[in-house]
Amino acid sequence: MRNIFKYISPLIFLIIFLIILLEINYLTHENQIINANFIGLIFSILGLFYSVIVWNKFMANYNNLIQNSMLDGMTGLFTHKFFMDRLESELGRAKRHKEKLTLLFLDLDKFKRINDTYGHLFGDLVIKETANLIKNNVRTHDTVARYGGEEFAVVLVNTSKEECLKTVERIRSNIEDYNFSNDEINENMTISIGLAEFPSDSQESRGLIRFADEMMYEVKKLGGNMAK
Repeated sequence: MRNIFKYISPLIFLIIFLIILLEINYLTHENQIINANFIGLIFSILGLFYSVIVWNKFMANYNNLIQNSMLDGMTGLFTHKFFMDRLESELGRAKRHKEKLTLLFLDLDKFKRINDTYGHLFGDLVIKETANLIKNNVRTHDTVARYGGEEFAVVLVNTSKEECLKTVERIRSNIEDYNFSNDEINENMTISIGLAEFPSDSQESRGLIRFADEMMYEVKKLGGNMAK
């Protein structure tokens, strides 16, 4: 079917060209010219419809390509690269409107033992379900990304640290209470969360990331399963 469609467009334009050539060189009677124009019009309409089909197919493929470059294949969250771009964009917006912004860094505690004990398939399940738990506990206009491995990042727009504490605690407790399971395995996990606020902790994206990352690792040193 694809091979057929590949030749339709040049065939239609070839027929239109031949009709025009025929009119110029061979057709003299008025009825012949009208008939030729009518046939040419039909093929022109067919060509237009075909062009619309090709354009829609092109745009669908283009949109899929864009979406795949934005979203992590495993979790459906935004990718690291898109997150960095969005963080810069949201910081610019916060600066212009003199708003606060809070960045969360989240890392599953002792995740290595999951892969070592149960294998990577169950580890992938834990990552995917953790991603859903995080995404379902923030607002639709906040940005949730898979930063890398078992690490996630969230941008809470127009929100201070104090204002987001309930959200952070809800994420932490929901993950702690959640039963990660398949047909054979049941496990519970906890998560460490570091917070950084614009502009009090840093006014630049790198500074916010560094601060949130440091807070998260301080939580890890304290045993995890909390936010700081």
